[in-house]
Amino acid sequence: MEREVTLRAARPGDIETFLVLERESPEASQWSAEDYQQTLRHQSTLSLVAEDPAEERIEGFVLGQVAADEMEILNFAVAPASRRRGLGRQLLQEALTQAAARGASRCWLEVRASNQAAMLFYQSQGFRELYRRPSYYSDPVEDAVVCARPIVAESG
Repeated sequence: MEREVTLRAARPGDIETFLVLERESPEASQWSAEDYQQTLRHQSTLSLVAEDPAEERIEGFVLGQVAADEMEILNFAVAPASRRRGLGRQLLQEALTQAAARGASRCWLEVRASNQAAMLFYQSQGFRELYRRPSYYSDPVEDAVVCARPIVAESG
């Protein structure tokens, strides 16, 4: 059952919430506030948050970068209490739609090899494993699985 949320561009004032969400999601990339500030400053950044309109609380976010005809998902997290309700799919689909509008035709991402829930989610969204980067992640050290999928612009 999909949740009713509002999707909007991330703002610098959202960074503290991003830090909370990533602490609740150890499988997500663990960034500093400065990492988020720098990313949000770039014109190539594609940022979305899913906000619960009743609670006025951010339930998830996705950050990506669009360059030339490609998008890379940089970080993505959904609050544990909001998972398995379609929120991640909504965020990802809107990010892909916006990336297509910017000219992207392919999306890339990396995921920890041990993060089976994320792997299954991404596979269900059309991503396919291309290769692995040995010992890419630290704390703990493990491989990154590099995945990609085409982005198909919707015809209107």
